[in-house]
Amino acid sequence: MSVDLSIITVGYRSEKTIVSLLDSIQKSKDGLKKEIIVIDNYPSDSCAGIAEKHKLKPIVLVNTENVGFAKAVNQGLKIAKGKYIFLINPDTKIKGQAIKRLYDFSEAHPVLGAVAPKLLYNDGKIQPSCYKFPTIWNAIKYYFLGCKNCFNKYFPGNKTTKVDIAVMAAFLIPKTTVNQIGGLDERFFLYYEDIEYCRRLNKFHLPIYYYPKAQVIHTHGASGSFSSHLSSPLAKSAEIYHGKLGSDILNLVLWAGQKWQKLLKLIFKNK
Repeated sequence: MSVDLSIITVGYRSEKTIVSLLDSIQKSKDGLKKEIIVIDNYPSDSCAGIAEKHKLKPIVLVNTENVGFAKAVNQGLKIAKGKYIFLINPDTKIKGQAIKRLYDFSEAHPVLGAVAPKLLYNDGKIQPSCYKFPTIWNAIKYYFLGCKNCFNKYFPGNKTTKVDIAVMAAFLIPKTTVNQIGGLDERFFLYYEDIEYCRRLNKFHLPIYYYPKAQVIHTHGASGSFSSHLSSPLAKSAEIYHGKLGSDILNLVLWAGQKWQKLLKLIFKNK
């Protein structure tokens, strides 16, 4: 039997959220033939057991340790049979016809890298979920030239638009695209795996679309910000992504930029 969509989610301490996600998938009346793949990166809790008992009967893979997000996703990709792959965080809930809308959009765009929905907080407020590529020049534009969307998550608006990067909290990819460019880069244990993947899509001239007609509620929404990565786990991944020299230069720009922003606030406050 052909599968329209493989939904892959990677759990880590997700026993309190996995049911809400699976329930929302079950309630999505999209008419698609789906398979759900749950990879559990935290075997110490009950996430895997809870998932196995759900009515959707997902395929459940349990790792004996946390192997990282990229490697876990790749485990799912290796067994996925769907025409499309939908990566989604376990702390999300599908809203309405989001799955069908993403699927239909993909069917209408034969040249496609990925498509991402609008993310919402639990209270319904919009969750910024797109980035420009985190280049040194974009950091300079953000801190010194007033380009507010150049180095932070931003909301692209309510129209379908091409973006550099969309976060992988909800991220649909054609299987043909995965076959062409491969899975996630396992050098990244956490952070930057989505940035690197989007950069690879860009190199292959495969567009990434932000499609706000499809909506997903994302409970957590607390992934790191590039502007604060000096003091977060982003630092190691940033060095892999940018290289040692590039990372050092970027760190310098961020440090100088943060000092400059504080000075500007002080100046305007005293006026």
